[in-house]
Amino acid sequence: MGKFHSFSSRIGTAFVTLLIAYVIYLLYSGFHLAEAYELLSNPLIWAIFILYLMISSYVNEWLAKKLEDDSKRMYVSLYMVSGMLIWFLAYSPFIFSSFLMYIYLVLYSSIFTVVAFILFYFIERYARQSRKRPFIVGFPAIVVLLVILIANPSITEGLTIEQSDREYYASFDRINGEEVVEIPVEAGHHYELRVDWDLEDDALPHGLKIHPSATDLGSIEYIGDGDEWLYELDIAQDGELPIIFHGKNIEGSISFTWNELN
Repeated sequence: MGKFHSFSSRIGTAFVTLLIAYVIYLLYSGFHLAEAYELLSNPLIWAIFILYLMISSYVNEWLAKKLEDDSKRMYVSLYMVSGMLIWFLAYSPFIFSSFLMYIYLVLYSSIFTVVAFILFYFIERYARQSRKRPFIVGFPAIVVLLVILIANPSITEGLTIEQSDREYYASFDRINGEEVVEIPVEAGHHYELRVDWDLEDDALPHGLKIHPSATDLGSIEYIGDGDEWLYELDIAQDGELPIIFHGKNIEGSISFTWNELN
């Protein structure tokens, strides 16, 4: 097997493995679309499932040859170790603060990587059997992953939005995913932002997060107390400040109210 074919079969399979891991997590979370999307859009996850996994595949192949054992059992064992090792390293700062928490985080995270890495081994064995298979396997996975990242899929039913100069109000029958709220702001101004949730079931997962591009316009600081959703905005340039609210099958309403501070 040539070097290019070896590389293409590994990287194509790595993208398939990442897609499978996304689907597994989506099922595990009960189709929590916002949480699964946040996982998929995390650069660390791409580094683990593409870069680290590919490097591991070369290392595991080298170790199997050194040990003179290229059996399936040996490879499965090596990929299991690879799937756990990354978390032993990633969570190493927790060793000194809470060893039990460190072990828990490693074992919990390893559930997904160990299963995915073992699947990588078997799929890659299939992909390397012909020169076309890496592309047949990998290209559709890349397309699907890009569509998910760009589209950020969500389920929205009965969404009604009302927005004025100082308030955004949305009511909905169901939201599973994310919605972006754009708040008009002016450079040099300070605002107080209050968010009020009115949900049929407060126990369902829900929350806010700052859109990555929001930091280009200024800073956002939490100033609330207890269960208050209260923030202070310090704006550096004109624009529309994007804030995301998300939830899993939530029903009710949400309001954003922003007032300029003296």
